[in-house]
Amino acid sequence: MSSTSNIYSRYFTYIKPFTKIPIVKNYGSTIFALLTISVLIFFAIKPTVETILVLQKRLTDSNEVLQKVTQKANNLSLARKNYDNLDQNIKDKISAGIPDTVSLKSIIQTLEQAAKAHEASVSALQIQPLVINTKNDSNQIGSLSEISFTFNTEGNYQNLISLLQDLKNSSRLISIDSLSLSKAGDSKALILSLSGKAYYLK
Repeated sequence: MSSTSNIYSRYFTYIKPFTKIPIVKNYGSTIFALLTISVLIFFAIKPTVETILVLQKRLTDSNEVLQKVTQKANNLSLARKNYDNLDQNIKDKISAGIPDTVSLKSIIQTLEQAAKAHEASVSALQIQPLVINTKNDSNQIGSLSEISFTFNTEGNYQNLISLLQDLKNSSRLISIDSLSLSKAGDSKALILSLSGKAYYLK
């Protein structure tokens, strides 16, 4: 009991002179109240401030996305306007090169006619499977889609080169991904094997 009394006695010995300082004596309770209020306000406002900062970040990100979408819409509108101003002959060529339907018939005709025109025989023509979707809105701008195919034909070297040139300049837009030439048995003819793509608006 005596030991405990000594501890409290020393505590008050240190505190008592401090409480006699004029500024502490006159404004101590006010300062303590202000400090208490400041601490409470800090912990009360901190979550709100953090929430505001998060919302501001999201708002900034949303504004950036909105600007990009608006710019894309403006670009599409300008592209549509430029297309509408094109000469009808140019529009027809674009439509033939990239039709708004799959039009497999035009691909097959382009390849077969090119081979026939240069005295080459078609040994294989395979079009890869694809999913066909119908556009419901005729004014809707379609996305560019691909039709992959493989094409094998046999003929002499010069005719096969001319055939490739015809495919390059064909009305239906065709790109060649790969091609190879191999000898056709004991004859002088060559076999041209190519993989390519045609395009349409989906």
